[in-house]
Amino acid sequence: MFEVELTDNPFARFLTAQIGNAGQPPEGSQDLVGYVCFWVVFEELRMMNLAVAPHVRHRGIGRWLLQQALTMGLEQGARRALLEVRVSNHPAVALYEHTGFSRSGVRTKYYTNPVEDAVLMELEL
Repeated sequence: MFEVELTDNPFARFLTAQIGNAGQPPEGSQDLVGYVCFWVVFEELRMMNLAVAPHVRHRGIGRWLLQQALTMGLEQGARRALLEVRVSNHPAVALYEHTGFSRSGVRTKYYTNPVEDAVLMELEL
């Protein structure tokens, strides 16, 4: 999926979060700890993936990635952001709601492994 998004999707955008790795030389001193993939398609920003490494969660990295994506989308003409999130992913739902997203629906059995509903969320930018 990442390869296709990076090479064949003109709408896809990626941002990464890195932190220093103490004790390493400067050229190898950054560890990837998070990323966001989103699409900007005309007036919509579509959140595809947002992930932060477990050992650095609760430090604002996810919030920063989300804010950067929303800012980039707005600068590129997006007026609304949309996403789906697992109904059981309470930390992600809380992050999105704290950022201003509201629940707009449910997609029944949207996810597999395990089968689970998706909460649909949107934000007017």
